[in-house]
Amino acid sequence: MAKLLKSLFAVFFIAFVAVVTWGNLSLPQKHWIMDKVGLDFDRVKPAQTETERPHSPLSEVKEVISNLMSSDTNQALQNLSRTFEQHALPNLCVKTTTRSINDVDKTSIFRWTDENGQVHFSDSRPKQQTSQDMTTHYASAKQYFRMKLESPEQGVPTLLGEQLQRDVNAIYSFLSDRLSPSYLRQVDLNLKVFNTASGFEDYRKIHAPSLNSVAGFYTSRNNEAVVMQQRHDQQTRAIARHEATHVINAGLFGRSPIWFNEGIAEYFESYSYAELKNRITPAKRYHLNHLTALLEHNQLPTLQDYLQLSEKEWRAREQQTMYGMAWSVMFVLLEHQAGEQFVAKLMAQMAEHPCQAIDPIAFWQQHYPGGLTAFEHKWRTMLLANR
Repeated sequence: MAKLLKSLFAVFFIAFVAVVTWGNLSLPQKHWIMDKVGLDFDRVKPAQTETERPHSPLSEVKEVISNLMSSDTNQALQNLSRTFEQHALPNLCVKTTTRSINDVDKTSIFRWTDENGQVHFSDSRPKQQTSQDMTTHYASAKQYFRMKLESPEQGVPTLLGEQLQRDVNAIYSFLSDRLSPSYLRQVDLNLKVFNTASGFEDYRKIHAPSLNSVAGFYTSRNNEAVVMQQRHDQQTRAIARHEATHVINAGLFGRSPIWFNEGIAEYFESYSYAELKNRITPAKRYHLNHLTALLEHNQLPTLQDYLQLSEKEWRAREQQTMYGMAWSVMFVLLEHQAGEQFVAKLMAQMAEHPCQAIDPIAFWQQHYPGGLTAFEHKWRTMLLANR
């Protein structure tokens, strides 16, 4: 018995030390620890005072331990990362700086053949070779975004850089296919990728001091999506797609309803260039599991209540539910023709009147067959079907 009591005391003492230690760690230190145990301490939390903090250090440690015991690493990552997200947005409702899609970068293209008969293309005229200027032949009449990808530290691997460029191109192409050409604007996307937690944190303190982000954030001040490179490229790409979508939204629509802004970012986060191009868009299982559990226990908010939440109210609610509902609304809309037509009308409204608040209930009644009631039935049916 004495041995058991000693063991219990030792466990309690270790847990107590862990709680106190965890609560006093800085974000980079927490990020380092989570890296060591194999989880990415991810996404964004708003800076809070101790009196404002919704969870005690003990609850944080319990959540981390619970996540570590989970067999589904992706589920654990999402539960940990979705505690809160906030972006540095301007107080005034204005679009970020954009240009006409007719303002095309002129890149020279030369074609030449070497002494072995091999044909080459380059963006500069080769020396000591007869070349043909192919610039006009390959020039594009339209340009939809300018992407500046950089890493202030070790650099971005070439393959990852190419993948990110293609992913962003697919996102813009997806949106532009559903938006009238008269509303299309060329967006500047500055994507900055950090290789170390310390470098990312130092940059955040300067450019987004109000945020406590350890994986990615967006600021409209300079059209910038900032990403912390993860252990796996697919995770880095997912975070980059999410944050890049916010930049594109800001350029095309200004300040959009939060359920749309976060919902479309969640949607694009999940799918690579090839998946979007081929319309391979499977449902997010971790969102479905959470929402169906709420539905079965009669705890799922109605869409009428959800869509009318202000951004402040949305951020104050339980974030796994808020993000899950945002994703699921966009997922259902984009899976059927009436929904896609609704999204196209919504984007046109936001592009035409970027600073005008939209009454979501009235808009649904006017532009979706059967109104919000019909859509909510379809939405809940999807959730039940995926149990």
